[in-house]
Amino acid sequence: MSISRDNNIKSFIEKEVKNSTKKVKGKKIAIAEIIDNALISLPVKSIYDMNEKIKGCYFFIVKNHAKQPKLRYFLTISLANNSSDLLVQLAKEFARKNELQLIQYSIYPKTVRTQLLSMKEIKIIEDYNDSIEVLKRFRKEFREKLMVLKNLVENK
Repeated sequence: MSISRDNNIKSFIEKEVKNSTKKVKGKKIAIAEIIDNALISLPVKSIYDMNEKIKGCYFFIVKNHAKQPKLRYFLTISLANNSSDLLVQLAKEFARKNELQLIQYSIYPKTVRTQLLSMKEIKIIEDYNDSIEVLKRFRKEFREKLMVLKNLVENK
């Protein structure tokens, strides 16, 4: 990523996210990512709660393992407040098709709940609005699958 592009995304994040949302306080747990068959820890610098704009949406600023860019930005939506292997299996196909990442993460580590989150990395400003739409569609389709599953269980 070029320096000017990096500065453009930083100023966009400053304006769109940092100034218009509230920062989640408290200690943040690092995110693990597999790179070249090795598990790499990406420290989370900050999390912003975007609930006022988009229900269940968060913005993660993560320190990169590589030197450039120093920070990585992820738009994230909560699919479920309590994650499980079953929920991950339900979400996996859509995530693969749309190049999304699924993580089980506790946004508020003091609570015991581990949420199922879907993440989309924002590399250029143009990705932002498209990513919001994909994540909202994912959440809607995921909730519909859960309702179908619930109805199957209730009808048996």
